[in-house]
Amino acid sequence: MIEAPGIENAAGLDREAKEELESLLGVAARVAPRNASLRRVYEGDFFPPTIGIDPVPEAARPGSRCEWPRKAVDAVAKRSRLQGFVFDGGASDPTVDRLVTDRGLLGSYNRNVPNALVHGCMFATVNNTPRGASVRFHSAETAAATWDAMEDRVGSGLVAASVARAPWSRAAPAAMQMNLHLPERVVVLRRAGPSSWEAESLPHPMGRPMMEAFCFQPSGMKPFGRSRITGEVVSLACDVMRTLDAMAVSSALYAHPKEYLLGLTDEQFDELVGNKRSVLINSLLMMTRDEDGRVPEFGQLAAVSPQPYIDLLRAYASLFSGATSVPLNSLGIVQDNPSSAEAIQAAREDICIDAEDLNESSRTSMRSVALMAMAVDRNVSPDGLTDVQKSVMPLFADPSKPSVVSQADAMVKVAAADPDFAGTDVFYEGIGFDQATIERIASERRRRRHERALADLLAGGGGYGSGGPVDDRPMD
Repeated sequence: MIEAPGIENAAGLDREAKEELESLLGVAARVAPRNASLRRVYEGDFFPPTIGIDPVPEAARPGSRCEWPRKAVDAVAKRSRLQGFVFDGGASDPTVDRLVTDRGLLGSYNRNVPNALVHGCMFATVNNTPRGASVRFHSAETAAATWDAMEDRVGSGLVAASVARAPWSRAAPAAMQMNLHLPERVVVLRRAGPSSWEAESLPHPMGRPMMEAFCFQPSGMKPFGRSRITGEVVSLACDVMRTLDAMAVSSALYAHPKEYLLGLTDEQFDELVGNKRSVLINSLLMMTRDEDGRVPEFGQLAAVSPQPYIDLLRAYASLFSGATSVPLNSLGIVQDNPSSAEAIQAAREDICIDAEDLNESSRTSMRSVALMAMAVDRNVSPDGLTDVQKSVMPLFADPSKPSVVSQADAMVKVAAADPDFAGTDVFYEGIGFDQATIERIASERRRRRHERALADLLAGGGGYGSGGPVDDRPMD
């Protein structure tokens, strides 16, 4: 949570709000170190601790990095794609349409999904603005919440609504507005100085905090979910970094072979010590015999093969894949023999199940967000919405077909088995067309159908009103 000194003493803050605010500040302070650590691991900004046997000297640190923890997060995040909302009977709602088209709700969710997987949860707040309801997403680093076990939802929450640079905080952005979400109101806390705040209470009819949690694999003991970056993931990443460091040092030894000379006289030794670089394997090295007739012995240390390191990295990749369900090929491990399509699909099954778990919990949370947004625009509680509005349901892409190419291929196969499916809006959405393109296709089809009907009328070829067979197909 972004620091907000003095906020608990804001002017106009009543006792109930102050107690809840202090509780949330305590939650934020308790989880902040863990959240910061998870963020560093996700960004690859961490170094493995020593294990007591360190063959690489401190002065020879290659600085190897391992971003496999990012793979563990992104492999699921890329398979959780919000595509839109549907209502019973194909209806629509202007509030939801505006959130999708004007406020970019779909893209905002898709961009923030990694936050839910890094920290175990993220939050969405519904705000009442002069332009209507808006939805903002917050990571666990900029928001804190308590859980209401009886209602099975967020009990209260605190989010950083506005962050900017100020005269008293030029080094880093400071929180300028914090919103305290309570069941019957939102307390807006605005910064008036370095440590002075002013509170304003804004009631609402929601009957619950206008804040929703999006959690990955939540449970009764951990209602705010669990992180994809587990202790095992961090441990394996550290092992990989140590192996890469050792391999880098070994390759440096191979690039600069270690040579040795034995049996030198004192004069020869003194001469070569000052000219080490000139003594290479391709240089002409001339040595005289000593007084006993012996000649110096020249040799070169054999380079260590990188194969043991490669095998070790492959073993770590297998362990990491088992811990995270990330396919081996996503970790850069290429199999000797090409896998069949069935084998590739089987390797991705576990990661798709994890993504489906996330989509299932996010579907419930996003539905609550959509209901609150529609209720805000009408200044009613969610119970005051119509049955059609209450039927809203988020639509997520199939996790097993995250790319447009794979999804389009599946749609074409379905259309081949069911010709009536081809040409529908669902078909065009499945092959990757946006709504504007679908509307253009429908408009072009209507224009061409009208042109054919008019041509039939003029030619007397049995079109509408010609006495011939009537084309009773519906006009799109």
